[in-house]
Amino acid sequence: MAVVSTRDRSSAAQETGVVEASDLRAFTAAVLAAHSMPAADAALTADAMVWADLRGRYAHGASSKLPQCVARIRAGGTSPSANLPVLGETGATFVLDGRNAWGQVAASRAMMRAVAKARSVGFAVGVVRDCSSAAAMGYYPLLAVAEGMIGMAFTNGPPLIPPTGGTTKLLGNQAHAIGCPADRHYPIVYDAATSAMSTSEMDLVHDRGELLPPGVLFTADGRPTRDPSIWVDGLLAPAGGHRGYGLSLMLEILTGVLAGGARFAPDVGHPFLGGEPQGVALFVAAIDPEHSIGHEELTRRADSLIERLHASEAAPGTERIYVPGERSFILAEQRERDGIPMPTERLEDLRRVGSGLDISLTWR
Repeated sequence: MAVVSTRDRSSAAQETGVVEASDLRAFTAAVLAAHSMPAADAALTADAMVWADLRGRYAHGASSKLPQCVARIRAGGTSPSANLPVLGETGATFVLDGRNAWGQVAASRAMMRAVAKARSVGFAVGVVRDCSSAAAMGYYPLLAVAEGMIGMAFTNGPPLIPPTGGTTKLLGNQAHAIGCPADRHYPIVYDAATSAMSTSEMDLVHDRGELLPPGVLFTADGRPTRDPSIWVDGLLAPAGGHRGYGLSLMLEILTGVLAGGARFAPDVGHPFLGGEPQGVALFVAAIDPEHSIGHEELTRRADSLIERLHASEAAPGTERIYVPGERSFILAEQRERDGIPMPTERLEDLRRVGSGLDISLTWR
């Protein structure tokens, strides 16, 4: 069965408006609260969505995820409340039952539980079963980074990648992120997926009316395509060929298999099918350096590494060397100050979500 997005993206040139980040957070939280999400969870979810918008990742931001979340709550596929009962626990591990909670709530709560445990024992890991998609994974390691720790967050997802040599979608493009604190510099945040090009990047290409680069997407029968509009029904090329396939498989082990939920691998549901539970699984970890080299020494060494990377010789045509996450922090600071530019089509999508709720969103 073909799956279609809840939003018909236009490939034509789009007008752009600018919305204040604080207004977008307040609007998003108010809409979620109006759909029975507890206020604390609504604020957390709004922050995670706007975090993505600040970095230009609209496919994981409010204009995409807020309408999706509302549609899923209304259709019964996602629960607005998140009790997350503990199914198993030791001093350094835990398993949580997501009970179809919104993934951004489940992932944030799980990471903070891992942080609390790591404070006591140095290293803690947890898994969450049966929740909805958690969107941009880079947000969650930063919850650990804010506490002076190294954080990791992995997720599985609906099947998009075939095994090497195959044409059957069996694995998700398994978003994963690792973050490390620094002192004089931005934290290092590696945030990626296992496909050669992420679906959010494909959405941006489509929004710009452009074609994909060769070799990143194939039709359902394995033919190369450069059409970004068909990625949901197509086959995503794994990054690095068999290496990306192997990484997708092992991340499925750490998420869907280890969490023990109702679904894993090709049975994970698509977020656009609002009335169906997704069965997404999450893996989180936190490492407290105070139990090894200490926070001050960790950040000193991280700064030293960043500076050596910055000082390395750039290739012809490269202005300067960045570390993972650095350009996103720079962009986010600028947009937090000056506002978030966004296609007016997406802003109108948001306005429609608030209509009938007496919740308005303005932009310039």
